[in-house]
Parts: sequence; structure tokens; C-alpha cells
Amino acid sequence: MPQYHHLDESGNLGFGEGPGITRYLVLAMVQLAHKSSLPELAAVRREFHLPPDFEIKYYRAKPKQKESFFRTIQPLNFRVRAAIIDKQNLHESFARMSRQEFAVEFIAGLTLRASELEIGNDVLIIDAGSDELCRAVRVKLSEECRRSKRGRPFGKIVGARSQLYDGLQLADMIAGAIMHYAMQKEEEFYFSFEDKMEDLWWVRGEDI
Repeated sequence: MPQYHHLDESGNLGFGEGPGITRYLVLAMVQLAHKSSLPELAAVRREFHLPPDFEIKYYRAKPKQKESFFRTIQPLNFRVRAAIIDKQNLHESFARMSRQEFAVEFIAGLTLRASELEIGNDVLIIDAGSDELCRAVRVKLSEECRRSKRGRPFGKIVGARSQLYDGLQLADMIAGAIMHYAMQKEEEFYFSFEDKMEDLWWVRGEDI
């Protein structure tokens, strides 16, 4: 049976300095056995008297909501692969990429760090992923897999709205916690799921 990998980001794709520009970009890919609603997220919504369709997001959540969320998901069976990209220390060639090219480069890089046994013919769901982005990721992965003579990691790559997928909301919370871990802020939330990390890729200039 295919696994479902829910991909979200924290930070932004911009370079340089200015309002809204972050030093780090975090990509978090959360692996679940299905794409159905998660009882754990429903429990958090009930605890705080939120509507059943309320979208849980890290940067909108209050401290007590974060504490409850990360405590409640601990028994949940999921795995995480993530990249922390330090944009300040990347080669200048990356700054010349379009935002889509930059995203595709690191989505593919993060994926291909896994073996064929770990990710093989699965499903990738990208938060707010446009058809163009999904197609570009598919092309990039196909090229790299042909070059390395390995099987394709994803049989299907689609974009979706996080409001409709608990898996994407879980990925949002994980990405936000990893971002704060990189910033040495609210690190306890990252440590609450550290045992579920399959891969944490710190991307600095010397790593490329």
C-alpha cells in the first residue's frame, strides 16, 4: 500500500534582507499510512472548543494549544523528513534561481536522501502546490532517478488545500516547530517528536 507524504514549509523562499525575509526555510515531509482525518487533531479542536473544520496552524496557535497539540500527537504513528535550509550561507547561484526552481531543488533533494525502500511509488501531497509546481517536481525527480537508475519515489504528486487535509495541518505544525528549533526558540516542541524524525537535513553552504 502506498504511503502518503504531506509536505509543507515554514519561512519563505526570498533572499536578502527586508520585511518577511527569513534566514531559514524549513521543508517538512510527514509520512502517514493514509490521508484521512486524524482523531488526534479532532481531539485538540474539541479541547479548545474549535469548529470540527478549524485549520490548525503553528503560527496562529496559542502556547497552550501548541502544548496540547504536541502532547496529543505523540502516540500517532508518523515519520518526518525535513530540511533546514540556511539561506545566508548558500552559494549565490541559489539566489539567482526562481522561487519555484529553488523549491523544486530542495523538495527533490530531501526526497532522494531516502532509499527506494523508504519512499517508493508513494503519494506526495504539497500544501497549496500548483499544477506547475507539482509537474516541475515530477520532472526533476524523474531526471534524477533516471540518472541514478533508481525507481520513482512517488507514483502521484498533487497539490491540496491544508484546510481539507489533517496531514497537511500536521506538517504545518511540524515545520513551524522545526523552524523554531533552528532559531533556538520553543525547542521543546521539536524535542516532543524528535524520535519520529527519519532525517533532519541541515543545508548550509558546505553541504551543497
